[in-house]
Amino acid sequence: MALDPMTLALLTAGLKAGGSIFGGALARNPKESQAQKMRRELLDEILASIRGEGEFSDLFNLDEDAFQKSFVDPAKARFRNQISPQIQQSFIASGQHRGTGLDDTLTRAGVDMDQLLNEQYMNFLQQGQNRKANALNSILGMSEGVQPGLSTGEKLRESAAGFLTGEGFGESMDQILDAYNKRKGFAT
Repeated sequence: MALDPMTLALLTAGLKAGGSIFGGALARNPKESQAQKMRRELLDEILASIRGEGEFSDLFNLDEDAFQKSFVDPAKARFRNQISPQIQQSFIASGQHRGTGLDDTLTRAGVDMDQLLNEQYMNFLQQGQNRKANALNSILGMSEGVQPGLSTGEKLRESAAGFLTGEGFGESMDQILDAYNKRKGFAT
């Protein structure tokens, strides 16, 4: 059974369109470049560092010993060696060598120093949290190096659009029109 030229042209055009569209749907997603791979690995390392496991963990982990040595110990030494003796000398100068006034003033000064140390420690903790949050925000704000793959439906739509705007569609339409014109007896 032979097909008339019109049917043959329609079948050919349909097969071309189907092949083009479904071929596009089966296409693979783009591969990751070397720069994109290095960037992804760096981001993975930063995320591991935030958890305390990576190469950059010293940027995110709080060193409480360093805080103790750089802030707490000097503040206590200053209180013990400067502030407390100054308070005692002012009471001695006013004739109050020992008494509840001196003890109360020393206690209040010690409490004030403890509050200052607690505030500084909270600032220290907050700075560490801010470094982590800033790193995460920077990572989340970055565009992905390799765009996520298209869904099958998106691939089908793009393939169909590519076929309809490409040469294959024009050729198929010419074949269909030629077959139609021959069928109707029009000269081409």
